[in-house]
Amino acid sequence: MFLSRSLQFCKTGFRGLSTSHPKSISLQVLVSQSNDLVANVALEEWMKRCSTHRTNNLLLLLSSNTIVHNNCKSIHAFFSGEDERGKTLSTDQLAQQANLVFSALPKDTALVELPMVRVAAEENGKGNNLLISLPLDSHVDDDVLKTTLQCIANSFVQKCRGGDGGYSLSRISLVRPDGGWFPGIQEIQRDVQLSLKEIEAIKLDKA
Repeated sequence: MFLSRSLQFCKTGFRGLSTSHPKSISLQVLVSQSNDLVANVALEEWMKRCSTHRTNNLLLLLSSNTIVHNNCKSIHAFFSGEDERGKTLSTDQLAQQANLVFSALPKDTALVELPMVRVAAEENGKGNNLLISLPLDSHVDDDVLKTTLQCIANSFVQKCRGGDGGYSLSRISLVRPDGGWFPGIQEIQRDVQLSLKEIEAIKLDKA
């Protein structure tokens, strides 16, 4: 079953004793409804720049056609978050999130090469984010892409049922990368479009 526009919630408690009260960890999973490269790159950039608009844990999933690998398709996962103490996630903790993405992939996922995994500092200098790029065969059907995104989203939501290390509240939302959802994204889209034109011009000069 594909993602629905309605929000999905699940709750669990945290176990264990502590000298202080850890805050609940919420997770928001956003899945882009667009497969347009410019729109999705702009959405990803908007999320990086506008960290104050996010919940404390966010997973953004999107799929696009890409110009990097001869018109192959690509799935991107962008994760940003903190632990129950409000502290920045360590590299090992981010690696656990990456492994969660990889373990959720269907066994027949047609990768054309190894995934790209990158950890980068947030725009505001507070914390790190995780970016995963999965280059797929250009013949992969759009329905297969949707199913793959669904599997990844579900794997994160399932953590709220797992007890220790899980999320107290998880939510999945379908979003559109436009100004109605993300104010100011149009300007970022224009910048992305110009950058892609420059890349295409460089490729033509080298041809």
